[in-house]
Amino acid sequence: MPRRSQPAARKSLGQHFLRDSGIILDIVGAVRVPEGGIVVEIGAGTGQLTSGLLDAQHEVLALEIEERLVEHLRKRFHRSGRLTVVEDDGRSVDYGSLVGARPFAVAGNLPYFAANPILRHLLESPVKPVDIVIMVQREVARRIAAPAGRLSLLGVSVQVYAGPEFLFDVPPEAFDPPPKVWSTVLRLTPRAEPRVPLERIDAFFDLVSKTFRNPRKHLHNALTMGVALPKGGAAIALAATGIDPMRRPETLAIDEWLSLLDATEDVRRG
Repeated sequence: MPRRSQPAARKSLGQHFLRDSGIILDIVGAVRVPEGGIVVEIGAGTGQLTSGLLDAQHEVLALEIEERLVEHLRKRFHRSGRLTVVEDDGRSVDYGSLVGARPFAVAGNLPYFAANPILRHLLESPVKPVDIVIMVQREVARRIAAPAGRLSLLGVSVQVYAGPEFLFDVPPEAFDPPPKVWSTVLRLTPRAEPRVPLERIDAFFDLVSKTFRNPRKHLHNALTMGVALPKGGAAIALAATGIDPMRRPETLAIDEWLSLLDATEDVRRG
């Protein structure tokens, strides 16, 4: 299709459409589609990655939120019997309703402004993909895949549910229009069970998110300022875990957060 017939990206929506055919082939080649399964593409845009997935003989369910792009995709691929275009939001769509009982992989160039909520919703879905290959801002990718010792709230949120792996970086000129930042393609492999027991997920993230409100402060101060504990409770909880109160929140591994959750609950119970 001639480039002039492609819909223009909308800056207000943070749209940058991938155009580099080599990068598209690399993403398609990275996606591990289960036998008898389909690919759910999040944020199909103008269909460049969609085309690559179809060329690889995959069955594709293309998810797109913007009506004009949905219409473009349906017109562009109207002869394809292996594509279903769905107008919906990756931040709230019911993946179980989309795929039914079929196993699925996820691929997509996630819009910069919505990448975090899309990933959280996808990973917390009761119906999970077997493989996720997504492109996000390079800085976001670094936070998602950070090792223990440099974990942000986003890194904890993702790594509770999935194992991250860097695949490759993508320069701005691979997009139209070119963004001001580099992007990175990541693989996320969902865990059979999250690293935090399901019945404790809400309490776990409540503790982590409130402590990370003051990420540059020492743990004792971050806990005292962010978490409602009895007087002196932060010091008692940290002493019970053996965690140095002078450390910062980003240095804690997920297992240490779980230990700290146990200790803060014990403090509240008195």
